[in-house]
Order: sequence, then structure tokens, then C-alpha cells
Amino acid sequence: GHKSGLQTATDFAKAEKKLRKKQRDELSQHNLDAETGETVYRDASGKRKTTSTQQKEYRDLKTEEEEKAMKQKLANKGSKQRMEEEVRVRELEEVAGLTLARGVEDTKMEERKKQIIREGDPMAMYAWKLSSQRSSNPVTSNIPIKPTYKGPQPKPNRYGIRPGYRWDGIDRGNGFEDKVLETLHSKRRKKEDAYKWSAADM
Repeated sequence: GHKSGLQTATDFAKAEKKLRKKQRDELSQHNLDAETGETVYRDASGKRKTTSTQQKEYRDLKTEEEEKAMKQKLANKGSKQRMEEEVRVRELEEVAGLTLARGVEDTKMEERKKQIIREGDPMAMYAWKLSSQRSSNPVTSNIPIKPTYKGPQPKPNRYGIRPGYRWDGIDRGNGFEDKVLETLHSKRRKKEDAYKWSAADM
């Protein structure tokens, strides 16, 4: 800094000028060092790290994180989603080799579109029956496929309701359904007999 004690104005101005020049030189040198100087990286023990080892560690850490994320992503998905994704990937690989403009002449695409069973389609059950007849494995669709009863023929009922697939074949009803069907049958029989009797003269 400056000298202590009494000074003339010229001496003070010279000292101030010298001090400012020194500060400017130091600052410019510091800026120059900061621009050209490399960042020093150190490990936990304080040793200097080279950039190549640091880059390698960074790459290893990044790949490890990516692998963890991929494993987590796979763990979050069920087998059905994984299968659908594999099918989608296979389809994309197939499509990659095809032309951009595809139309009716693309038989694979047309067949795939025809196989899709949509909700609310009046012909859905017919299409489902056809597809199940063609192949033993059912077509993947939005319609859930329920198991059906495969035992001996059950007694008929008014509404044509089939028994559940777990039914053991034992009728546990109180006989009301039988009485109703008998009444309906007897009424129909009486009507037929009356018609035959009235038409017998002709």
C-alpha cells in the first residue's frame, strides 16, 4: 500500500499510480491463468484425477444408471406388456423394409385389420367364432374369453341361460322352473290341439 506519514501530493499520486498498475497486472495475469488453466479434479483422498480416468468413471456410472433404469422399467411391466412390446418391435422391424404408401394390396396389413375385434361391433361374436374355428389359440382382442360348461346337457330354462363352467350337474332348484316350463308347454299343446281340431273339418 501507501507510505505512512506526511507526503506531498505528487509523491502520493506516483505511489497511487504504481499501486493501480500493479493491481491491474495481477488481475490480468489471474484472468489469463483462469482462461488457460484446467479444472483440477480430485478424488476423496485428495489425489489429482486425470480427465481420462474421470471420463471413464463417468461413463461407467452413466451406463450403470441406465441399466438400473432399464431393469426398473422391465420390473414395472407385466408379462403381457412385455409380449405386446416385443410384438410391436417386430412389427416395426417388418414395416421398416416396406414402402411408405401401403394400401389394399398389402395383404398382411389387411389381414391384421380384419382380425381386430372392436367393442360394440354387431358381428363381433360371429368374427370371434370364425377366428376360434380357424385357429386353436384365440385372437387377441378386447372381448374377454370366458370358460364354458362342458358337462352333460342341463335341463332347459325359460331364458336359455347356460350353467356356469364350475357346475357339478346337480339341480338344486325348488322345481319352480320345471312347473313354469310345463305350464308353457301345456298351453302351447292345448293351442295346437285346438287348431288341429278346428282345421280337421277342412
